[in-house]
Amino acid sequence: MFKKRVYADAAAATPVSARSQRELIRLLSLYGNAGALHKEGVDAKKELERARSSIAASVGAHADEIVFTASGTEANNLALHGLLRPMLLQDGEVHAITCAIEHQSVLEPLRALEREGLYVTTLEVNKEGLVDPEALRGALNDETALVSIQLVNSEVGTIEPVRELIKVLRKNDKKNLPAGRRVYFHTDASQAPLWVDINVERLGVDLMTLDAQKVLGPKGIGALYIRRGTPVEPILWGGKQEFALRGGTENVPQAGAFAVALADAQSGVEERVKKMTSVRDYLWSEIKKLIPDVILNGPKISEVGLRLRVANNLNISIPGLEAEMAVVSLDALGIAASTRSACNIGSAEPSHVIKALDVPSEMAGTAIRLTLLPGATFHQARRIAAALKETADRYRA
Repeated sequence: MFKKRVYADAAAATPVSARSQRELIRLLSLYGNAGALHKEGVDAKKELERARSSIAASVGAHADEIVFTASGTEANNLALHGLLRPMLLQDGEVHAITCAIEHQSVLEPLRALEREGLYVTTLEVNKEGLVDPEALRGALNDETALVSIQLVNSEVGTIEPVRELIKVLRKNDKKNLPAGRRVYFHTDASQAPLWVDINVERLGVDLMTLDAQKVLGPKGIGALYIRRGTPVEPILWGGKQEFALRGGTENVPQAGAFAVALADAQSGVEERVKKMTSVRDYLWSEIKKLIPDVILNGPKISEVGLRLRVANNLNISIPGLEAEMAVVSLDALGIAASTRSACNIGSAEPSHVIKALDVPSEMAGTAIRLTLLPGATFHQARRIAAALKETADRYRA
């Protein structure tokens, strides 16, 4: 039995970095309400705005474009319900576009809005999980109000061509829409900051979701970037906090810790990606050496110069090995892995992401997700591969 565990479920949650922990501890002594006028409240407000400005700087935004939420899930709901419901009330028929492998915190709010009159086009993806910009072009119509496509998929690690999709959108705006009207673009970037540039101006997005627990920050805090002029209304009522978009006392310590983690995440992305790609590719080569019939789900990782898969992700299937059994076995061997997004654990159905990649039905329940932490080593990669080999030898049919 291995004594020291290897954590390979970073897409579900990450540990809190040392710097983020220190900032959290520093701010825990602030007990004043950031909305109060006395010194204790003003001190809390200063730290809250300091965190807001830091997050804005990390993504290339203005401070008044950052709204704190309790999670990435809440940020997605605020983006979708906050933008689309007022349009539905005003116009009656409104169209939105998403893709088949979005997180459930995007898909489920859209389904809920369909009961209120929204109609949704769900774009298919190819076997690597990529949305085709031409498919987006063909789905747009006069009633399209919003496109929501993730930046990085949490299960198979696909990096979606968000810039290219937005170029399609803006060409459509100029050609087919009245002056001053635009189709808004939202991206769930929760999985992206450690591995991808998330500058909102370079991406061109109108709304972007962030989640601290995915970037070595604390759980229970997220943020939504809302470009100035984007018409979003609150979905959580009861106060005027967060520019009157989210009632409730702000969590200042969590916001400050999140800001530190996000700044660190966006610092040195290219070097981090380079190092982690080497470890991830080595892990894949070790797994293939020990289990020759293993299958890679999602984007290829062997094409030089192409970055279609985020650097820390592998999603694999071992024929004859049930994924849930594999994850339990790996856990006993000291390896933390998963089968899908943690938000879908407990569902009897195979992952909707894996199904959307046109994986054969008999293989749909075999997908194992390995998502490495920054700083993962070649030694840890060998440990994971060896544990997979032992598991496959013991439990595959």
